[in-house]
Amino acid sequence: MKLNFIVNDYLLTWNLLFGASISEDSYNYKTKLWKTYKKQYNALTCEDKVMLSDIKNFIPDDDTLYNTVFETELFTTLKKETEKHRLYLMKIWDSYKKDIIKSCQEIIRLNFDNTYNILVVHPSMDTVYYDLNNKERNIVWGRKADMKDATATLISILYTVVRYQIGNQFPNYKEIVQAILELAINNELYTRLKDKSNYLAGDASLSFLKRQIYPYWLMYLGATEDSFTGYMMRDKIAFDIDKYPVEANLKKLDLIQFIEFCIKNQKYIIRINQLEII
Repeated sequence: MKLNFIVNDYLLTWNLLFGASISEDSYNYKTKLWKTYKKQYNALTCEDKVMLSDIKNFIPDDDTLYNTVFETELFTTLKKETEKHRLYLMKIWDSYKKDIIKSCQEIIRLNFDNTYNILVVHPSMDTVYYDLNNKERNIVWGRKADMKDATATLISILYTVVRYQIGNQFPNYKEIVQAILELAINNELYTRLKDKSNYLAGDASLSFLKRQIYPYWLMYLGATEDSFTGYMMRDKIAFDIDKYPVEANLKKLDLIQFIEFCIKNQKYIIRINQLEII
């Protein structure tokens, strides 16, 4: 797995023009530009999608607005701070890279030989987006929360990378996919990196579904009946061991195959009122 952290002037400018205003000065400047270059401004509305399809070779058909922005003190400051954020994200990645690659191979078991471009924008823009329909693996990234918890930021980036890897394979089962991705990245990977269980964290709306999948998730990780109790105590999630005979084949699956297993067997995986937090 390789992550490239990149600042692209055109993409940064597009997010300045069309994203949430990061300051009163940026809002006033955007308003002024829109009034002066209304036709050119409106013509750029969807240009970020074109950029994401081939960011390395993107050249605008009309660079009037871009060049106007590039010459401002606002953009100079914006780019300087964005570059600083790029270096911050790179430092986090470099600190955990070896452990993450090893853990991902053990947890996810998918081929991560691809390169993913993390297109960094200013954290005050507070945005993350990507297009699963293109093959360029470009992810736009810049969040206010990035500065609060370095590990959580990295986990969020990896969640997005794995989501990108899976793509649109299960469009009718988004909740199951999201629940399993949380178990894999937000919970298990985070737990291994910090050596402390993080299994009660995540989207509250997925809590019930994750708890139902949890016994099978442990089997996927290679847990045996003798080790179930240790995992339950670690993660503060309980289930009746006698009602969950170990399916040894699950530990031979990769993450996509495990998702397929859960989708195929969801009628008996979801057992109402048989799990509780301890």
